Amino acid sequence: MLNPWILLLATYLALVVIGSLYPFAWQAMHAPGLSFLWTRWPETVTRTDILTNIFAYFPLGLFTANGLFRHRLTVTRWLGVCLAIALLSAGFESAQLYVPHRIASNVDIAFNALGAAIGAACAPLFSRRSRVMAGFIAFRRHWFQPGWLAHSGLILLGLWVLSQLSLQAPALVAGTLHTSFTPFWEKTSVAQFKTGVALIFALDIACLGLFGAALLRPNRPRPAAVLVLMLLAILFKFLAAALLIKFSLLARLLSPEALLGFGLGLAGAWIAARWHTGHALFQAAAGALCILILIKLFHGVPFVTPAGRAPDLAIQPELLLNITGLAFLIAEAWPYLALGCLLALWDRNNN
Repeated sequence: MLNPWILLLATYLALVVIGSLYPFAWQAMHAPGLSFLWTRWPETVTRTDILTNIFAYFPLGLFTANGLFRHRLTVTRWLGVCLAIALLSAGFESAQLYVPHRIASNVDIAFNALGAAIGAACAPLFSRRSRVMAGFIAFRRHWFQPGWLAHSGLILLGLWVLSQLSLQAPALVAGTLHTSFTPFWEKTSVAQFKTGVALIFALDIACLGLFGAALLRPNRPRPAAVLVLMLLAILFKFLAAALLIKFSLLARLLSPEALLGFGLGLAGAWIAARWHTGHALFQAAAGALCILILIKLFHGVPFVTPAGRAPDLAIQPELLLNITGLAFLIAEAWPYLALGCLLALWDRNNN
């Protein structure tokens, strides 16, 4: 039987290759050549760059360690995984010398290796023999419906988390955070209030809560579970924004749009989960997702760069291959994927 960790490793490695070498258009080597490997680091390294490289290679270290050393990970094997992935990262960065619009960096290699090292060190926590994994499996069986559709729904909940690194609403890391949002205690915050953005925030939280409630087993306390899920979701939104933006801008996270949107979304989903059961819950969740899709279609928040500008993606398609670009694509696709999963689960429960 194929080791699932090997399958995850092969899939994720393919994504790393695409992300490292896209758009696969080759050119002559850049003038400095391989000297980038030993040049001094730049005076400023952004927190976004550091976290992006660590998070990108964390799964690669985790999947490699569990795929190759499933039963026992020793210190020697951990060092071998770290060295192999560091060399792999150096190879990808060197190959970027031949790819237009890509910049080879020894900083990327260092933090890619760090992310892989952390991922490999965490590998024993995800083995079937570990208490953490056993507890996770027991939690999943106790609270959520069985079957691959529920598995898909849980994966979509994880993808929602990744979508919060996007540079558009409803993520709090929106590129226009620098200029378009002000704290609720400033006078200009009321004058600049954006009803559409607040509505998207509310629907985003409500859809997540109702979708999560639909995945639960029928005899579980849905209102309490939905409340916990949405509070964790709001906490993660603020955490993602705090990690990826300047600390001087954190006060802007307490904008009227965010606070009102979160309050309305949390209250709406909690009430729906409390008073709607069975088919009515699925109808409420599907209706909220349809409204979110329509609002996003008509409101149309474009993809933006960290500087707050909307690029021409036809000219710079590589922008969609970094972590925020990938999060943007996931954020755009999530409501459609969640609606499809929800309808399939609803149909299964009816039969």
